[in-house]
Amino acid sequence: MRMVFCSDDGAYEFYRVFGKFHGFGIRKGDCGKDDDGRLIRRRFFCNKARLREHKHYNRVDRWQEHKPETRTNCDAKLSIYLDSNISVWRVRKVILEHNHDLKPTRMVHMIPNFREMTESAKAQIHGMQAHGVPTSKILGYMAGQAGGYSFMGFSKKNAYNYVNQSKHAKIVDGDSNAAIVYLEGKAVVGPMSMSRYNLTKDNMLANMFWADGGSRTDYQFFGDVLAFDSTYKKNKYKRPLVIFSGSNNHKQTTIFGFGLVLDESIGSYKWLLENLLEVMCNKMPSVVVTDGCDSMKAAIKSFFSEATHRLCAWHMEKCHCEC
Repeated sequence: MRMVFCSDDGAYEFYRVFGKFHGFGIRKGDCGKDDDGRLIRRRFFCNKARLREHKHYNRVDRWQEHKPETRTNCDAKLSIYLDSNISVWRVRKVILEHNHDLKPTRMVHMIPNFREMTESAKAQIHGMQAHGVPTSKILGYMAGQAGGYSFMGFSKKNAYNYVNQSKHAKIVDGDSNAAIVYLEGKAVVGPMSMSRYNLTKDNMLANMFWADGGSRTDYQFFGDVLAFDSTYKKNKYKRPLVIFSGSNNHKQTTIFGFGLVLDESIGSYKWLLENLLEVMCNKMPSVVVTDGCDSMKAAIKSFFSEATHRLCAWHMEKCHCEC
């Protein structure tokens, strides 16, 4: 193949279109740079190239089941290099043979590279949602228009992801911003009140922790036993609300703080515990009581390794009754 390209992006776009026409997806592979840091070579692979590394199967911190292996160690690829004499990219090697079935034309849009929602599809979703139509009903209607779900041009997951992203985009100038302003205002009125939050890579609210002056003081006196409850999800965005509590010397429940996390992942809970300790002047609890969440247990081991971990009796009884 004697083709030349003006840039590596141009080569990538060519190979992407080539893959779409022939029924396979592509992904960017390794690249090389010269001594000046300039990109001089790059490879593009079939999206089924190579296999998942074995180290991912042996991780001790894994708490979810492995996803099915979809790669087939396919050798198809396009390798290019920079001809510095005339500043163009040339093809060094191309392998066209695949070791797996290629998608027929009518199914190409189901390959991740080519799952694209058109602006008209987005507008139709927004219009029907504005009139209270559930997302599942919208997709059923659009599938009927297209002649089936396989002909919509995108998957159900793409549609639900887009709907969720649209909802989150509204949060930026809405509820999350109002919450941050409110908590910052409380800190001005009561300097003992403290809050922490971080953002996602899309600049959306990820995790938040807050505690007022009374809660921080109570923790210093009664924080030897710390209880976590992350079962509350009765909020508009279905995010886990974590309540940190304990008991005072009158055997009354005492609230030490609150956390609103992005998800129930180990990373979210680690962020929460790190900021809890910072706000509480690094006072460590002696006993930790949880609802048995695996992610929470993993995060606790990282921060409260010396604490005794116990399960909440109410949750144990509830699980026993359900069994």
